[in-house]
Amino acid sequence: MFDKAEMLRQATSLTGLADFGEPDFEEAFERLLCSAEDEAGFSETGAAIFRNDMIRLLSNRLLLADDWNARPDLAAEDIERPMFILGLPRSGTSILHELLAQDEENRVPLTWETTRLMAKSGEDRSDEEIIARTESEFHELDRIVPDFKKIHRVGPMLPDECVGFMNNDFKSMHFHVCYRVPAFQAWQDQSDFVSVYRSHRRQLQRLQRRKRGAQWVLKSPQHLWTLEALLKVYPDARIVQLHRDPVEALGSYASLVRNVRRAVSDTQDPHEIGREWARYFAAGLNKSAETKRTSGREASFLEVSYRDFVADPVHTIKRIYTHCGRSLSYKSAERMRNYLNAHPADMFGRHRYSLRDFGLDRDEEKERFRAYREAFGMA
Repeated sequence: MFDKAEMLRQATSLTGLADFGEPDFEEAFERLLCSAEDEAGFSETGAAIFRNDMIRLLSNRLLLADDWNARPDLAAEDIERPMFILGLPRSGTSILHELLAQDEENRVPLTWETTRLMAKSGEDRSDEEIIARTESEFHELDRIVPDFKKIHRVGPMLPDECVGFMNNDFKSMHFHVCYRVPAFQAWQDQSDFVSVYRSHRRQLQRLQRRKRGAQWVLKSPQHLWTLEALLKVYPDARIVQLHRDPVEALGSYASLVRNVRRAVSDTQDPHEIGREWARYFAAGLNKSAETKRTSGREASFLEVSYRDFVADPVHTIKRIYTHCGRSLSYKSAERMRNYLNAHPADMFGRHRYSLRDFGLDRDEEKERFRAYREAFGMA
């Protein structure tokens, strides 16, 4: 169903380029293709979506390698004390990222900058054209998964998660969220991510040359599972971790996964989704806590209560700025307040879900996460 060589040829034809950069990506790419073919249960439309996604990412690699080869001076770009926002999915990390993007001194990766770097061979596209193309692709997502915007706000001018960079190395949680690929995810869980974060850094250097800011502000739940590799590549990073009751976050995220996978497969097992993401949540919390404990970098971490953040977002952000050795300006605070007023959580409708929909028992999940919930006052 999925021919690796043919996908490589199509990406080469689309870009007019042939150098895919470091070969580290090849094993992950091959394993992803095998898992997708054997396990994803694609519909005809889903298989086409997956194939196009792979060609997009291969094209991104070609353009990134070409840019890097043509501009060796990019390596001199210094990424100083970047801020990384961590937390379980559905724990407020996205709206925090959006609010921090309202400060013009912060540099965030925008979705149009990370999603599709591709242009036809010999054709230079303006920023406006790329933004418009990215916007049209989100309109298509809205057509295929109309309820998705109730769960997670997307758009070309919104800040993108770090998985937008990591996908270009074919190693991120994005793939098992969008497609049922458990064998690939199991392999990935045992993989080293240092090379992925080195690629992540190179992509930041490239974007920094286009536009600078006082500090990079980056975000993804992925970092919970790969925090050790992150700290090796970014030893001066400032880590902000949001803590929400995982029992509450779990039902919301299982609902998101089910809705996204509906776009590519006609067969869904919501109980399987519930079981695997409950285990995955627990593994991420345990792994990140162990990395923090053994890193010798405790002073770089700031723990933030989801409840406190929701109760007073701007006050919480002032704490974050203090942690980073900065102060929040009155102008930026006002922009953040105005953004919140203009973007209520239910602006596209109420997201409804239940743990029972995914075969999960609330009391059992409370027990699974008991130590974490007690540590952060959620019991």
